Amino acid sequence: MVDALVTVAAEGILKKALSIAANEVSIALGYKDKLIELHDTLEMIRAKLSDAEGKKGTEGVMLWLKQLNDVVGEADDVLDEAHYEMLRREVKKRNHAGKIFSFTSLKKFSFGREMGHKIENVNKKLSQIIERAKNLGLENEKFELAGDSRPSGTVPNLDEFKIVGRENDEQCIVKLLIGSREGEKLTIVPIVGMGGIGKTTLAKSIYNNPKIEQHFGVRAWLCVSVKVEVDTLLADIYESLAGEKVKSLMRVNLIRNLQKKLGSKRYLLVLDDVWDDELAYWDEFRNCMLQLNSEIGSSIIVTTRKINIGRNATIEKSYALESLSDDECWSMFKERALLLPEFEEIGRDIVKKCCGLPLLVDILGSMLRHYNTDKGKWLSIQGSEVWDADERGRVLSILKLSFDNLPNSMVKQCLLYCSIFEKDKVIGREELVQLWMALGLVHTDTKTNKEMEDVGNDIFQILVSNSLFQNVKKYEYGDVYGCQMHDLVHDLLLSLSSHEISHLVVSDDVQIPAVKHLAPQRRGYENSVFDIFKEDMKKTRSLQTLFFLGGNVKSISLKYFKCLRILKLNSYLNEVPESVGELVHLRYLDLSYTNIRTLPKSIGKLYHLQTLKRCTSPYTSYFNDLEFPQETRNLISLRHLVYDSRVQAPKDVGILTSLRTLPSFHVGRQKGRQIEELGHLKHLSGKLRIFNLEEIDSKEEAVKADLHGKQNLYEIKFNWSSCDEGGNRNDKDVLEGLQPAANVKIVEIENFSGDSFPEWAMKMKIKTERNWIPLAKLVKIKLSDCRNCLNIPMLEDLPLLQDLVLDNLFKVTCLSSSSDQRKPLSPSLRSLELRGMKNLEKWTNAAVNSSTMLSPVLEKLVMSECPNIILLDESLQHPLVSLEIRNCGFLMSVRSIQGLTSLQSLEIYHCSSLLEIPDLHNQRCSLKDLTVRYCDKLTCLPGGFDCLSLLDHLSLGPFARPLYSFPSLSGIEKLGNHLNSLKLYGWSHWESIPEDIKHLNALRELVIYGFGVRELPMWLTNMSSIQQIEFCFCRGLNEESVLQGAPREATRVELEHKQIRG
Repeated sequence: MVDALVTVAAEGILKKALSIAANEVSIALGYKDKLIELHDTLEMIRAKLSDAEGKKGTEGVMLWLKQLNDVVGEADDVLDEAHYEMLRREVKKRNHAGKIFSFTSLKKFSFGREMGHKIENVNKKLSQIIERAKNLGLENEKFELAGDSRPSGTVPNLDEFKIVGRENDEQCIVKLLIGSREGEKLTIVPIVGMGGIGKTTLAKSIYNNPKIEQHFGVRAWLCVSVKVEVDTLLADIYESLAGEKVKSLMRVNLIRNLQKKLGSKRYLLVLDDVWDDELAYWDEFRNCMLQLNSEIGSSIIVTTRKINIGRNATIEKSYALESLSDDECWSMFKERALLLPEFEEIGRDIVKKCCGLPLLVDILGSMLRHYNTDKGKWLSIQGSEVWDADERGRVLSILKLSFDNLPNSMVKQCLLYCSIFEKDKVIGREELVQLWMALGLVHTDTKTNKEMEDVGNDIFQILVSNSLFQNVKKYEYGDVYGCQMHDLVHDLLLSLSSHEISHLVVSDDVQIPAVKHLAPQRRGYENSVFDIFKEDMKKTRSLQTLFFLGGNVKSISLKYFKCLRILKLNSYLNEVPESVGELVHLRYLDLSYTNIRTLPKSIGKLYHLQTLKRCTSPYTSYFNDLEFPQETRNLISLRHLVYDSRVQAPKDVGILTSLRTLPSFHVGRQKGRQIEELGHLKHLSGKLRIFNLEEIDSKEEAVKADLHGKQNLYEIKFNWSSCDEGGNRNDKDVLEGLQPAANVKIVEIENFSGDSFPEWAMKMKIKTERNWIPLAKLVKIKLSDCRNCLNIPMLEDLPLLQDLVLDNLFKVTCLSSSSDQRKPLSPSLRSLELRGMKNLEKWTNAAVNSSTMLSPVLEKLVMSECPNIILLDESLQHPLVSLEIRNCGFLMSVRSIQGLTSLQSLEIYHCSSLLEIPDLHNQRCSLKDLTVRYCDKLTCLPGGFDCLSLLDHLSLGPFARPLYSFPSLSGIEKLGNHLNSLKLYGWSHWESIPEDIKHLNALRELVIYGFGVRELPMWLTNMSSIQQIEFCFCRGLNEESVLQGAPREATRVELEHKQIRG
């Protein structure tokens, strides 16, 4: 795909050449005319690219394209150096503002002369390229890079399409996994089938099946994709479970580490895309896994194209996946293609030619959706030569066809670059766009006034809509943050980009390929990955991307990597070498998950740097230790600065006016740390958390942050260091001055000390010159430790609001002052959390304290430490799914439960005044989790608990202390076939465990807490389904009596939090 690369690179160079030529530096240094000549020469060459595209099958044209690619790369480097000098002088001029500054110097003339020679040399090579083009007969044609003539339209995300035709397959494999033979410690089930038949999709559906989630205590997913040694596979399994790399690759240590994660647990492990089918390999692997002493019934699913794995003597069960029927494929296709009725006959014929492979149906349907009025395109696909290939060739040919039909070279080259990632990796959308930007694959679109990030996001969406990106990942509120690629798409991209991009498994004798983009993988290699470059330093000079995971960079200087645009230095690093400042082309630097605490001063020389990242691992014990040097202020091109929110932003961050991403800002009194720094950052977008707001003296000072003008900030968190309960601070005025823009989606306010919020926050509207505009895009509001506030904001004009969290608003007595019983608190609220609301008495001033008055669509309600709530009445049915009540000491009645016919989880803790729990018959077909604990006045179980046909988890007690024993569990035997977990809490004078539980034939987990029992009953020993049993604060029991009385089949037995079996 040299043509796509050249096309995109040429576009960037043309823009860059004119921009630099117009700058005073190029004029002063005397190479303006040479730049204009370069631009004009490249324009002539670009006019011949369209003709070359049509003739690239000939050897001469392919050689011409390769030569052109090399010269274009050289031109890009030269222009980058010129642009770097331009930026360097701009920084120097800015830093000497107010002083007389002149470019005149001996060094100036030296640089100008050298740069002029370089540009002239490139011009000569381009002129030779033009002559060769004439000899090849290449004609000038009109050239267009961007623009998509396809009809646009919104389509559902691919994840929103239902899986077709695999229901029976899923049921069969789920039954196979759950119904493994008694005494079988490990079941390995290969799902076998050709590429594109849907093995991974089926495995994911099984993995997320509720029955599987319930049956297996631990689940893990690992994409294998290449042949690896057994020890490497064990290490990768550990990493997928623990989220951290192993410290030793010795097998005995690997097995010991895995025992800690999987020992005495029933686990499901999915190994996706496995290639090794040797009998000895699977014998060895199975024996290792059996040494983990895991619970009986553990299973491993293997997805593979290798049918011999399913025939392996050590694997007794395999599942061969069949093709979908034509009707099932047609159902998929028409949902994706949105075809016109007159195209149905053509569409059905295309579907029939897909031979039941869902990947092909998916790809073609998604592609043809963009041509749903172009009959010629449909006919060309129907009559294409790709259908004549064999099965594997047909799949790759159709994927290539989809690739060829992408809108333009820019989209194609962006997709090709994705082969740098490992198979099955979740590719972050923002990271990917930033990488594309760093390589110059996307540019600002002056015609549509779109920034680079917007252009990149559009390309991402194009690739999603063509099904080349799949398994789209979304945040809770719908924004896309990542995706994955099918392994066959990844294979195609690797084959098309092999001359440019390489994955390299590092070993002592590995040879570095001559590529521009390299991602070394450190599988079992103990030395520094950088050691592989020592023998051939010339290969480092052409690298533009280096993804480096692990090792020590002290052993080599980064100055040899002259052309790097992208550098990822992740893990095992304590410092960045000073030589990083010599990477004049560098635009993307990722130092995440390292031990780096300070950055070198030389980082201030990276004038082209667009993205700088350093996030810590969740396993790291320190978070706020990163220090930015003063020279960070010189990063004039920086657009995305990413770090943990508790790290202090660089001093004088306001001077970095190109910034789009700034996670947090800690306000200080010192110049360079005051709130006005944010006012200079006009382009901020995404999330921003502002700390130490008490350091702002007035509304006028707060206004200088200009949050109102930052239209692309969608999440803002306002934080004071602590709540001033005396109310002496001017928090209300400060927050008034921090009014956000209308596009904000999430607002959080913490430690606000005023008795009322400013007007914009109370109304949740922003004030313009003429009127108030609602913050109509808000989806979440969180108010924490606003202890003096008397009222919460009004929510009725927020149509998209889903989540409301109120935490420690001590003085709020009701959630709404409205007396209109017909008007709920919010029309759209789905989740409400109330914590530490010490004076909250009722939802609204309406007569009925019903959750209907909160929201007609409320699904989750949490109440914790709300002591003044006395009763919950419910007059109407309500769609609440989860209700949690904790530490509400005066709550006497929860009659509301009767109307909650969709309730799946009910948890009530420490409600000491609660007299009864109403009958649960209305929840018989919905409730899965019931917990009632430490409610001291309860004397019996709720009526109807034995009718709960879906109940999976039951946790009860202790009840009223005067009772002589645990209340009757009569009827609990009706739950025998589905209750999975039972936890009973008692008092020390209760000397027996309720015998009624002996009929629970499906019970896997039993916890007995606080009983005065001195020995275990005989019937408990016979409860063979129990796999885990635990006794806590049962002072009359000892290890001997527990081991003697516990079920023989229990693989994990604990006494006082100490494991005594398993």
